[in-house]
This record gives sequence, C-alpha cells and structure tokens, in this order.
Amino acid sequence: MPTTPWTAGPTPAPRPRPRWQVAVLALLLVAAAGLTALAVRSVLAPEELRVEVPVGTAERLAAGDAVELLPRTLEVQVGDRLEIVNHDTVTHEVGPYVVAPGQTLRQTFTTAGVLEGACTLHPSGAIRIIVR
Repeated sequence: MPTTPWTAGPTPAPRPRPRWQVAVLALLLVAAAGLTALAVRSVLAPEELRVEVPVGTAERLAAGDAVELLPRTLEVQVGDRLEIVNHDTVTHEVGPYVVAPGQTLRQTFTTAGVLEGACTLHPSGAIRIIVR
C-alpha cells in the first residue's frame, strides 16, 4: 500500500485576528462610511449662492472699476438657489434675470441647461449660468 507524504487529520482552527487589527479595520470602515455619506450629502443637498449688491456698484462700474460680484461662468446644480439682493440705486441684469433697486431675486434652478445674457455685475458684461 502506498504511503502519502502527509498525514490526514483535523484541520486546525484559524487563528483569531489580533484586537488591534480588528480595531483598525473597524475605524477604516467607519471612515469610509462617513466619507461616502458626506459625498452623497454634498451631491444631494442644494446650495444657496447669495450675492449682495452694495450701493454705488453701478457708479463704480461706470468709472471703470473691476467689480466682480459673480463669476463670468456660474455652475450650479438642479435644486441650487441663487439669491441677489440689490442695495444699489440702479437696476441690475444677471443673464435672463432683472433685479430692481431694493429688490431681491430668488431663483431656484429646476431644470438642467445653460442660461446666457448680459450681466451688470461682472466686468465682461455677460454671464453664463450652467445648470447641471
């Protein structure tokens, strides 16, 4: 009868992991879950962009000052809100929106797309709003 180079017997039980390895693994899992939750929240939570137009903005622009209260291209998400408070004595345009003196524009973006138009709050005189 042939002999085998090993002997059959019960399989030894796996050794338990040291406690420090279990603790490190648990911390990594908690950190990963937290980062995932933060990423999801930042994607799902709408943001609000508030712009206050100070008195004298139109005069400063007419004098050639580089007044930039909004970027030339504004990127927002569906659900985000733009609020422009006009403290100036002049009506201001922001793309398709007009904000009279003493008025507040509140615009919540509900559909994706691109809005373009004149902008009296940017030195270029124009704005492009990209809604994703």
